[in-house]
Amino acid sequence: MVRSLLHSALLERYSTLRFGLMALGICVLLASAPLWLGMADFDYHYSYKGQIEDLSFQQETETTPYRQLDPGTKRIVDSAIDGQSYDFEDDTRDLPKFVSRGETYYSFDARRAIDWAYPGTFAPLLAGLVGFWMVFEAVQHERRQLGPHGY
Repeated sequence: MVRSLLHSALLERYSTLRFGLMALGICVLLASAPLWLGMADFDYHYSYKGQIEDLSFQQETETTPYRQLDPGTKRIVDSAIDGQSYDFEDDTRDLPKFVSRGETYYSFDARRAIDWAYPGTFAPLLAGLVGFWMVFEAVQHERRQLGPHGY
């Protein structure tokens, strides 16, 4: 049994329309990927992870001394150590992943996450799903025309 949401007598009658629907669906699906990559919105998260006992080479090279931080960054680092986490809309702040304060080393979680509620992220994703649905419908109608044995 072939299931389809798009019931059309024209699609059942003309194979060129089924092929056109599939080609259009593939184009919409492929066009949505670069649109999503170009329009996706990212949010940036910053929070305290914990103290580090033994530094790795990467941590040692990426560690910023606390005294070299500007006052705004010091305030954010101190608040993060006290338990507050920050979410930023852009990456204009250069926040350190590792900070040394005297002989104590602190690690921070500085990562970016996709903002799925932003229309620039959601619209291309929805377009990709519509493209996938168009390809699926074309294949389902073609299967209906071929019959249960595929000929």
